[in-house]
Amino acid sequence: MNRKLYAVLLLVVGMGLASTAEAQNQDPQFSMFMFNPVYYNPAAVGSEGVTRFQLVHRTQYMAYQGTYDEGGSPSTQLFSFNMPLSKIRSGIGLYAVNEVFGPQGFQKVQVAYAFRVPLKKGTLSLGAEGGLHNWSINYDRFRPNDPEDPLIQNGRVNQTRPDIGAGIYYNTDTYYVGASMKHLNQPDYNIGTDIGQNPLYRTAYITAGYRYEWNYALDFMPSAVYKFNTDGTFSSLEVSLLAMYDKRYWAGLGYRQGDAFSATAGISLLRNNSLRFGYAFDFVVSNRDAKSPTSHEILLSYSLPEPRSGRKPIIRTPRFRY
Repeated sequence: MNRKLYAVLLLVVGMGLASTAEAQNQDPQFSMFMFNPVYYNPAAVGSEGVTRFQLVHRTQYMAYQGTYDEGGSPSTQLFSFNMPLSKIRSGIGLYAVNEVFGPQGFQKVQVAYAFRVPLKKGTLSLGAEGGLHNWSINYDRFRPNDPEDPLIQNGRVNQTRPDIGAGIYYNTDTYYVGASMKHLNQPDYNIGTDIGQNPLYRTAYITAGYRYEWNYALDFMPSAVYKFNTDGTFSSLEVSLLAMYDKRYWAGLGYRQGDAFSATAGISLLRNNSLRFGYAFDFVVSNRDAKSPTSHEILLSYSLPEPRSGRKPIIRTPRFRY
């Protein structure tokens, strides 16, 4: 077996053995995580060598009916942008997340910077992100047993806190490995009461992926993300295997520990595959009594070529020298 592929698979198995706790993560999850490196790790900005704009929409546990007027299934939107700054060996980017989960709402905007160090076979990046995280509760969506309860407020309550993260990322033409941590400052929220505190726990992410060229037309791409809270209340492993044909069409299967199996398909269009469209379908297999059986995710992205300097490129021929 190829040494690089063996190392990636060994990392995936190791992360699976380490994953023992099961709980609800405080951050949104995405089945097409392999196409969202900027969201998981600020050190990944600029790693593709192109400027990319991307939108993701996810409806989790579709048609779930809770005790709210509109059901309560999580709905998430993610916008991300990143570009390389080759002249200063850096990358910059940002992402914005909106999630509605029953009466709760979460909005987050993060700006990221990465310093990229070329090595012999790849590039090592160190990155940091900073921004704001808003948490809101719409009390009008509750149906309390005691409407006169003084602890039940009216309307929507918002609290916004600063939020920072950091990461390290190494990538080559065929594989990547990264580690990052969100909510380093562990912001506290006390929505609805001055006594109770609801912190955003520090959450670590370990990501890995590999592209194995089976032949000229067919590539296989295993990838994984392992995530856990530093307080020990949550951990989860996600794995995926995609097959890509002609560098344009892909399909694959995945599994999220304690939740669901997923099927993913997509296509890249236009010159240099600059327009990308993907779809993921999740079939829930765990705790089905508390969840609807399916989740759906759509991805759309567009990339620009790497920025060029204003100087004309040097052209060399057998007859002329410039």
